[in-house]
Amino acid sequence: MRAVDGVSLSISRGESFGLVGESGCGKSTLGKLLLRMLEPTAGRVSYQGSDLGLLSEGDMKGLRPKLQPIFQDADGSLDPRYTVYRLLAEPLQIQGMERRKIGGMIQDLLGRVNLGTELLERHPHELSGGQRQRIGLVRALAMKPDFIVADEPAASLDLSVQAQVLDLLNSVRERDGAGLLYVSHNLRMVRLMTQRLAIMYLGKFMETGDTESFFTKPMHPYSQMLVSSLLSLDPAKRRARKNMITGEPPDPSDAPGGCRFHPRCPYRKPLCLHEEPGLKDVGNSTKVACHLV
Repeated sequence: MRAVDGVSLSISRGESFGLVGESGCGKSTLGKLLLRMLEPTAGRVSYQGSDLGLLSEGDMKGLRPKLQPIFQDADGSLDPRYTVYRLLAEPLQIQGMERRKIGGMIQDLLGRVNLGTELLERHPHELSGGQRQRIGLVRALAMKPDFIVADEPAASLDLSVQAQVLDLLNSVRERDGAGLLYVSHNLRMVRLMTQRLAIMYLGKFMETGDTESFFTKPMHPYSQMLVSSLLSLDPAKRRARKNMITGEPPDPSDAPGGCRFHPRCPYRKPLCLHEEPGLKDVGNSTKVACHLV
């Protein structure tokens, strides 16, 4: 099974790139590949001209502070034996920060995500899901990274805290010039947080382009179905919704031939069953993998 199959993207300094798709489509795997948390079986991941796959362990250790993840699974990313203070101090100590400066930096970082110092002696199991998620965010930002992979960073947060965390990510991007890969299945958050995006399905990109253009005029049938699935407060719009997605994605280990979306596509033609479409430029910085566009 190829969890990520033939995808290509670039993210500039200060840019936020959205990655959208249903669960199991390969979003998190792609994020880990970009940070060399997984080794690709083929292809190249380049950071400022350097191929990460060719760097030694020592070189990667020096580069790690600049490439930071915010994990979707906050529970699995925090050592249950460590207190919050140790979780936050460890990466700073590894990178050689003076001990006398660490306490003040940790206090400042906790304040930025609306957490108090009373949590410092607690262990992860003593925190709520939202608190654990924010601790993971603080760990990533403590390193002042150049590039962040944020995998559903606001999924377990209350709305008020959610807004604060997203504002913080945007400020890091705008003020410090950090690039951001924002991974989510929440289309409204992606529209709010990103300038460009890619729609992923069974390991492949179905559509890439400008975020706002995607929401105003989605081109791929899968994209159209995703946009049409957004809930509206207007009853008339709810009744008029069309192109709703039906069925479940196929087993990734037994992906269909031709276009991977054809089993669920209402517009499929015989060509779609046998020939896989490549991404083609359709103008306005948009690329679509569909025979019918």
